[in-house]
Amino acid sequence: MKPILIKFVAFAVAALIALVVLANTMDNQVAGSSHEYSADFSNVSGLRVGDDVRAAGVRVGRVESINLRGGDTARVKFTLSDEQGLFDTTGIVIRYQNLLGQRYLSLTPGEEKGKRLVGDSIVPESRTSPGFDLTALLNGFEPLFATLEPEQINRLSESIMAVMQGQGGTIESLLSETAELTNHLADKDEVLGRVLDNLTPVLKNVSGQDEQLDSTIESLQTLMTRLASERKTIGDTIDGVTELSAVTADLATDVRPSFDKDVASLRQTAKLFVDNTEALIRAFKTLPKTTEAFARPMSSGTWLDIYICNIETVIRGASVPLGPDGPYSAVCSR
Repeated sequence: MKPILIKFVAFAVAALIALVVLANTMDNQVAGSSHEYSADFSNVSGLRVGDDVRAAGVRVGRVESINLRGGDTARVKFTLSDEQGLFDTTGIVIRYQNLLGQRYLSLTPGEEKGKRLVGDSIVPESRTSPGFDLTALLNGFEPLFATLEPEQINRLSESIMAVMQGQGGTIESLLSETAELTNHLADKDEVLGRVLDNLTPVLKNVSGQDEQLDSTIESLQTLMTRLASERKTIGDTIDGVTELSAVTADLATDVRPSFDKDVASLRQTAKLFVDNTEALIRAFKTLPKTTEAFARPMSSGTWLDIYICNIETVIRGASVPLGPDGPYSAVCSR
């Protein structure tokens, strides 16, 4: 057998197996022995032949037919596995299987186990429920969705999905979540009302100052217009500031070594002052007397009136006056 023929046969077998699996899946038959039952509903909108029958989320049967019976009642015939009993206290609810609108029959146990029904038994409308209308539900939530925050929308959507997929069991959790969010919105509405009440006097005051407000807006407009007309000058000024900053930076770089030397010298001078603190204190104490002594010879002007009274030298231990008039000059001897 040629290789291409072998490949073709293998492909044909795989395709046939896939087709059989797909056909069985679409046929949705109940495995093993089963019995047929019927149930009356007031509304079976969205339910189709071939949809599942589930108990506690597990597929236990299949919808076989849907027919109108009498006025506003529809009779649904379904097949149920013998392993799953149907009792005279069992309720049947039509629930959403997914977001595409596909539905299924959900068997809900009664408060008591009750008596097991035989095949071809009919569940009355008193023990069935058509569920809820998804379109009406979402339309009802539309105003709520428009005012909720994203996190709250996600929480509410999760609750809706859980109910539609049969994971929520009942709609109580959804109503509880809705009540909580509604109370939250009511609290926000009260806060918003208080804010508006507080803003009312401010708005009234602003409305009474409309002329001043118009004048302020016009002045601001004039200012912005003039600034716009001088934008080139402002831009040149900014460029000049940039150049000045660059020059200042260069100047600081140039003078830094000299400045460091000056700071070092200043530190040395300050240290000298600290080391001679006592001498400086004594000098400051005698400063008034010294100033007073200089006051008289400087009274004639910005110079000193000084007369030499005595000039002498010492030669071999003997004092020798140098003045012509003896040890004192003629001015001092008067």
